[in-house]
Amino acid sequence: MRASGTYGELRVGYQRAARLGAWAIEIDPQRPGGFAFSASISDEQTYWIAQGPPYDLALALGTAEWLWREAPIVRGPDGTVTAILTERPIATERARAAQGE
Repeated sequence: MRASGTYGELRVGYQRAARLGAWAIEIDPQRPGGFAFSASISDEQTYWIAQGPPYDLALALGTAEWLWREAPIVRGPDGTVTAILTERPIATERARAAQGE
């Protein structure tokens, strides 16, 4: 399985700590049932990014949003983030106004 997109967020509570650009999720061959996540950070809010971790990870997939609470996010020195996701996301419909990002 592979999924990818162009928009996501790291959140602290309901506050956006960082906006994510291109992202991808792939099966992690090293961890059965695990998925490797990677993304680029396109913008961050200094105050809110400093409040985490943990961060909630929200990814936009068309009209849906996948959300992982307290995702095990690792920030790289090159403006990227990675995580190994072992839980299923909370899937919801995104509000129409939010789809214009």
